[in-house]
Amino acid sequence: MYTNDFNTGLSPLVEAGAIPPFVYCYPPRSSYRDLPEQWTIERIWEEDKKHSPTNGLNLYLHVPFCRYKCGFCNLYAVVSHDRSLYDRYTDALCKQLLDSARIIQERNLRTIYIGGGTPSLLSKQNFKQLFDTITSIYPNWRTVVEEVAIEASPDSITDDPEVVPFLMSCGLTRMNMGIQSLQREELREAGRSSANEDKIRKAIGIVKGHGLPNLSTDLIMGFSGQDDRTWRMSVEELASLRPETISTYFLTIRPDAWFHKTGKYEYMRDPRLYERYEYARAIFLGAGYVQESNVRYKIPGRGGYQQKVLQFRGIPYLGIGAGARTYTNTVDYLIGGSHKPQVSQVEDYIKAVNDGTLSISAGFVYSDEERIRKRLVLDNFDLNLRDLERYNVNQYRHLFEGILAEAVRVGMMVKLGEDKYQLTPKGFKYRDILSWHLYSDRVMALDREFYQTIQDKTAALPVPSDTPKERSPVSAA
Repeated sequence: MYTNDFNTGLSPLVEAGAIPPFVYCYPPRSSYRDLPEQWTIERIWEEDKKHSPTNGLNLYLHVPFCRYKCGFCNLYAVVSHDRSLYDRYTDALCKQLLDSARIIQERNLRTIYIGGGTPSLLSKQNFKQLFDTITSIYPNWRTVVEEVAIEASPDSITDDPEVVPFLMSCGLTRMNMGIQSLQREELREAGRSSANEDKIRKAIGIVKGHGLPNLSTDLIMGFSGQDDRTWRMSVEELASLRPETISTYFLTIRPDAWFHKTGKYEYMRDPRLYERYEYARAIFLGAGYVQESNVRYKIPGRGGYQQKVLQFRGIPYLGIGAGARTYTNTVDYLIGGSHKPQVSQVEDYIKAVNDGTLSISAGFVYSDEERIRKRLVLDNFDLNLRDLERYNVNQYRHLFEGILAEAVRVGMMVKLGEDKYQLTPKGFKYRDILSWHLYSDRVMALDREFYQTIQDKTAALPVPSDTPKERSPVSAA
């Protein structure tokens, strides 16, 4: 989506310091379209048994509610403080889980992730209901699941510190706390003045004080007003706070995010942002972290993001909830929602679950070529082409071996034996450039079409005020 021209080689884009959007899934949501009627959920999962590398399963539960919506966010999230809506939504999640019991029971459950939105806004009773439902479907999940994670905002933790030990008693092993910055003005720029840096420090202290095995936090490079000095301050302080996992992202502004509508974020592709990447990497490695991906660092033996690692290696991911995506190796699909989330869509989801009419909204059907590209795009940190023989990889080598050879030639990859590739430090740094080069022409065309449509619609709307502030449920919906 509005990236540089990836028909050129790797070298020109690396030399220019191109910063494409972070690649965390393939194909992206923008490539989903209406599916042929024969692709029911039941058929997708039955067919997937032939195409997935193992019988493993990642489970994702989506909670779309937030107290405020950050200016850079284009996730499926709505601003709502309606507790009765939270309760009814939890009921619907549990019913959809029960309706999906056969899919879950026929697989080996590996991870559970409750994302959003801000799922930590749910009540303890809501969480008890969710975990009790999982237990009714998969009684021994506590014995076999490797990671149970939840997303949380700092203010949701400081407002109710006891939610942390409660969730740990439910089985929680990792919390993703979105902080983005430890500088007050940068937080205000993001539209998060109520989650100021003092609350962030307090929330981190609460989580670590309860001994949660893995606290994951993040920082973003590229906010308006951020400079090298403020970036270094956030990086150094976060390293001293010692969360088990740290992610650093380049600010990406998609056409459906608030920041894009203000028209003030064209500069975000400034190649000088790579200097901030290098600074953060040096600080975190010096503090004893190891680099798990191009965006993530972990304390060995404690940190990391197991669900994402498994997803990148082709383990399917069942999404439950309004706007939740499901990733398989047969068809990726979306249930409920659109690129413009609204409370009314959440209500529609609840009604559809209760009426038994819930259906796929859009999706993407894989061919062997796209299955191969999925692994090349996502799992290029440690890539073995022999793992892809089930997808007739030898028939498609001509589509990507030249790109891999160039990556080796320019020092982004090393080749270990005939079919094994790993990223070098330079490859980690520019990994997203490599990943975008490995997209199919079909996916790139669908992506461009999707965002061009949004861009055209956005251009016809009035320009909003510069700062997102903290918008009301009405304005956000």
